[in-house]
Amino acid sequence: MSSQWPGQVYRRYSVDIHIPDWNPALLSNFDAAQYVGTIARGGALSLLHYTNSHVGLCLWNTKIGPRHANMPKGRDFFGEVVGECRRQGVHPLAYFSLIHDNWNYEHHPDWRIARADGVESRLLSRYGVCCPNSPYRDYVLACMREIVSGYDIQGVFYDMTFWPEVCYCPHCTARFLAEEGREAPRVVDWDDPIWRAWQAARQRWLREFAMDTTNIVKTVKPITVNHQLSTIFHNWTLGVPLEMTDACDYVGGDFYGGPAQHSLACKVYNGLTRHKPFEFHTSRTRIYSDHVTVKPMEEIRTEAFVATLHHAALMLVDYINADGTLNPEVYAFLGQLSAQRAAYEPFLGGELMADMAIYFDKESMYNPDENGVHVLKLRASDRCPHRDAVIGMARVLQQAHIPFGVVTNANLDQLGRYRAVILPNVLEMSSEQAETFRRFVADGGALYASGSSSLDRANKCFLLEDVLGAHYLGRLGTKITYLTPDAQEAHAAIWPQDHVSFAGPMISAEVLPGAEVLAHVTLPFVEPELGTTIGSRFAAIHSNPPALKPESNPAIVAHRYGKGQVAWVAAPVESTDEKVNHSLVKALLHSICPGPYCLEIDAHPAIEATLFHQPEQHRYVVSLLNLQQQLPQVPVGAALKVQLKSGQMVKQMLRVPDQHEIPYQVTGEQVAFLVEPFDTFAMMLIDYSASL
Repeated sequence: MSSQWPGQVYRRYSVDIHIPDWNPALLSNFDAAQYVGTIARGGALSLLHYTNSHVGLCLWNTKIGPRHANMPKGRDFFGEVVGECRRQGVHPLAYFSLIHDNWNYEHHPDWRIARADGVESRLLSRYGVCCPNSPYRDYVLACMREIVSGYDIQGVFYDMTFWPEVCYCPHCTARFLAEEGREAPRVVDWDDPIWRAWQAARQRWLREFAMDTTNIVKTVKPITVNHQLSTIFHNWTLGVPLEMTDACDYVGGDFYGGPAQHSLACKVYNGLTRHKPFEFHTSRTRIYSDHVTVKPMEEIRTEAFVATLHHAALMLVDYINADGTLNPEVYAFLGQLSAQRAAYEPFLGGELMADMAIYFDKESMYNPDENGVHVLKLRASDRCPHRDAVIGMARVLQQAHIPFGVVTNANLDQLGRYRAVILPNVLEMSSEQAETFRRFVADGGALYASGSSSLDRANKCFLLEDVLGAHYLGRLGTKITYLTPDAQEAHAAIWPQDHVSFAGPMISAEVLPGAEVLAHVTLPFVEPELGTTIGSRFAAIHSNPPALKPESNPAIVAHRYGKGQVAWVAAPVESTDEKVNHSLVKALLHSICPGPYCLEIDAHPAIEATLFHQPEQHRYVVSLLNLQQQLPQVPVGAALKVQLKSGQMVKQMLRVPDQHEIPYQVTGEQVAFLVEPFDTFAMMLIDYSASL
């Protein structure tokens, strides 16, 4: 094989084969040589092939699990594909579906995940789910020992490693009782130590299950293992801790929220992965329930180049036809995309450079307003304040062209790579984590914090009170509150408005000595809940206009702590899509962490850029992606500046992949250049020499 797994493999394919066997026509025309050949013509360097599926039927020659009835005796679909991959120069990998297993759900009722009312989950669904605390775990480990020892594969991908329901089966409740001496709680209460112990147990059990399934592979053969990690932006119900990355050689997962969401996910993955490249998945259809509709080339190209923008591997996901065949025209289509991406692969790798980092805390992925709600009444659509603020802040930074990365509660040791850190409504923080942020600011770092960030709910105080310059008092307002500027810079940022609205309460606080108040909280003239047809006790019938005077409570506090600068905002105003909110947040970020930045861009707001440093090659790689929502994109150009490190002298600047030289100008330690209008993606190399 021409490429080394996994470091040089950027074009990866997977084909969903969630096909049952109740009808003899299902998978009846499966031909491994044709199947692998078709995918290879699509530009695949690796193929993730199914050993089983959510259906639970085995597609390998097994003595343990249920064979697919339409895999004739003497045939081994998985083994045939592995052999063809080896013959056709494609790296073979094994897919295994965890927890989602219809066959075992049907045949082992005691393995089923059960809801809080004792009813077995998914009885009326297409998806049967088994509890990893049940004997199902032993079944999985036996299967994986058989697969890894029996086939010449290079890696395993475990799908669906999460809790699809909050499970109250006898195995889970008995284990919790044995470990904690308590009955499993059924009412959400984030202020209750028993509820928190229950959630911690769910996360601990899932990580243990993931580690067991990884270790069984590693004990048989030293190949790569990773688990589905698209769950990072889901709330607490799935029970997935970021520490589950310990079970992954590299991280990866599939997303369907569009390029802006994909880009944020890639930045999270870039910080979490132990080995590069990490893996970003997207499908050829817009939604997984649509079997035939292929995304237009402009759309799938933009999504695919999100991976290239972040120097990631791309896993393209397709779906097999019911009879076991593929549409060869789809792979002719995808082959065009693969060829375009392949031209950039020799230039990928290195360290993502950025000035600011968003702090993403997986333990904060809940809604405090859920307190008192029975588990059965939870809705998947309920908001998640920290996640919403993280996504909003990513949007602010991308449109403002401020280079950023992401650090998490699982890799906070990476904080020192950045000049500034952003705490977007972080609901959970330990005293150890708070001390890390405190040292960061004291040593000269900048910090932006919003809403409840660093709030100790038990003791009702900010853990970072001395850093933020604000003392916590409680919450102020209800459905809508207003931020009213005092400082001229804040006034200018929101012009022509005189207030910024927030759909919810703000934090009530008092400012500490030495801190400066840049804005105050203003409540509605009349409480939003008041006002009736008779009596008209409201200020306006349609809206809730602000009171004529602000409260004494600060809405924005600026503070210097040690050598660093801090801005605290009493609500996560970054959560919304409103341009005025973005303008205010951008002004605050520039005030605490002014330029020059490692990468500065003058371009349309839809352009996102990344800067990677490859010190071994004495090279920087600058990439730009056009995220215009209207397709096809209108070509746009850009003016860029890259901050060089001391002693680095530019030798040449090239546009790739055509190696065309680009004129540039060096001023001090900045190199400036222009990028000609492009439709989707552009990449440039800065080759430099370094003085000794």
